[in-house]
Amino acid sequence: MTSRTMRLILAVTVLALALGGVPPARAADPPAAGERLLTFHYELYGKSQDDLVREGCIRAVKSAIGRLYFTDSMLRAQTLLDPYLEQNLNRFIARRKVTTSEIRGGRRFIALDVIVNNEKIYADLNEKKFLYRPALRPLFYIFLSETYDDQPTTPVARRRLLEMIDERQYRYLWEPGSDKPGVAVSEKQEVAVAPTLAEKDVSLSPEDLQAACDVAQRSEVEVFITGTVQTKTTKSEKVYYDDYTFVETRCSLKIVRSDNGEVTASGETVSSAGHTDPAKSVAAAALGAVNEIAPGLFDSYFKQWAKMILRKADVRIMITGVDSDTLRMFRQILKGVAPGAEVYTRAAYADIAVVTVSWEGRADALVQVLRETFYPSFRIKESGPGELILEVLPTKSKT
Repeated sequence: MTSRTMRLILAVTVLALALGGVPPARAADPPAAGERLLTFHYELYGKSQDDLVREGCIRAVKSAIGRLYFTDSMLRAQTLLDPYLEQNLNRFIARRKVTTSEIRGGRRFIALDVIVNNEKIYADLNEKKFLYRPALRPLFYIFLSETYDDQPTTPVARRRLLEMIDERQYRYLWEPGSDKPGVAVSEKQEVAVAPTLAEKDVSLSPEDLQAACDVAQRSEVEVFITGTVQTKTTKSEKVYYDDYTFVETRCSLKIVRSDNGEVTASGETVSSAGHTDPAKSVAAAALGAVNEIAPGLFDSYFKQWAKMILRKADVRIMITGVDSDTLRMFRQILKGVAPGAEVYTRAAYADIAVVTVSWEGRADALVQVLRETFYPSFRIKESGPGELILEVLPTKSKT
């Protein structure tokens, strides 16, 4: 057994153990997999038949997994999931058959049918804690950099954000027993996450953002706040008989989904203050900045969450055979044919994306306007009330 395999097994085990105490109401029941077996057909070009067969099998398994986003469940720990699937691929393949294998244009061409055991995939991912059911009121955490003249300072902005979260009755990652009704925020204790990222703006580095997403998911945090509250002295001068310190705070805040690192709301502002006590100048400017932009961010998050993640949107659409460019184009088409519509991407994985749409029309009317769209070519069918499945048709392979 290679060291990489051992590290992967250990990481998956740690994930399962870390989430083993999830209360039953939060745990994901195995999602309704629909068909027990799913069949995929691929026409592939490459160097060798064995490599092409493996590529097709990986694509099929991942495509099957992506369809779970059309249920009430979501995926966590994708950085672990991909290597886990590749090392356990054969467990999920019920049958594979190469129907054509020949040389075309100097390259190996195969036509491949792959039958995936859908139920086995979902049962396994549920057991390994890769699946979860998103919360009606998700858990928050804060990763925030606060400085004064480029040095760490008293976390005034952090405390104000915690108070806002408490005032809105949002859930937060407090130490067990610390989050009791009526207890002031000043008396509560945050969970200390590792690696130590709580005092960083994790959005400034892809590595820090991924680390924050990983640690958040291990703690069942679905949404976190990150940003920078940077205060600098602008001038010090005597006002009448007192020495005043004037400061300027530049504040940038983001609300981020921990499952994919997507920023769902963001804001920036600048605030100034002055006082004879420099610490009071810093506190006033930081509080002014947070009080200006944070309420709007929370309102935006609250508006989006239920429609994007839960089932509060009017229509949920699963798109198969999609890539990032096609998904972006499809969102633009939706906004064009349904003016005033709110369009959100619930999630995307492999060649599957699930999009939610809130608008004043009916699902069948949306189907009609989509049918009038000429590009990209697709087939569409209604799956259930307020549910559509849109299959993007592949272009012909080039030799």
